[in-house]
Order: sequence, then structure tokens, then C-alpha cells
Amino acid sequence: MVYLMEVNSCTFIRGLITRNVKAAVDLFHQRFGMAFSPALSREFRPYKPDPAPLLHICSTWEVQPYEVIMVGDSLKDDVGCGKQAGSFTCLLDETGKYSSDDMASAELKPNFKVSSLTQLQSLLEANFDLIP
Repeated sequence: MVYLMEVNSCTFIRGLITRNVKAAVDLFHQRFGMAFSPALSREFRPYKPDPAPLLHICSTWEVQPYEVIMVGDSLKDDVGCGKQAGSFTCLLDETGKYSSDDMASAELKPNFKVSSLTQLQSLLEANFDLIP
């Protein structure tokens, strides 16, 4: 997912890249009221780790890939997609699945790693100049 959120007075937009079907994405939006736009489901090809979905989102938002952060729980798919697109990357590793050895390859080494999405706000505040 290309995850951007509200941090203090800064508002971020959120995009979603998933291999779930569109119906599941629509249900997620209805249930949780979280806006992801665009929300790219498995109908969008090619799939991650190809950078095309993330580049599509950047084009839609009229931003450069280096201006977004790709956050995801798959080193190969999410971090790989973000790296190939030229974006910052953040691995969400809630279970401690990935070791330092897994991330030794430069192509798959995330810029950041968190164990919970709640850590993302402080990570963004500490590492980026956020513009309100």
C-alpha cells in the first residue's frame, strides 16, 4: 500500500495496491471508512513487484516517486515495487518475519522498518520535512 496519513496539521493522501479483488477493496472502504485513492486491485496489471502500480498512483497524484513512501508487509512485493519505482520504502513487519539477512540485498533493503502502523506517524515526523 502506498500509505499516507494525517500527521499533526499535515494531511497526506493514501493509495492502495493489493492483490485482492475489487469487491474486497470496496468492502474494506465501506467497513472502515478509510479513503484510499486510487485503490488498485488485482484487476490492475502488472502486479507488484513491478513498479507500474506505484508509478500509476504517482502519476494520478501528479507527484514524483521520490515524494511518496511505499509501506507494505512483503519485502519482495511491496519493498521491491517501491524500490524499483524510486520511492522511499517502509517494511511493516508485525511478526518479526524478516531478518537482517533477508534485507541484505540492496534491491530489497527498505529505507525503514516498523512493527506496527502506529509507528508510521513518528517515523514520518522524524525523517521528513512535512509541509502543512
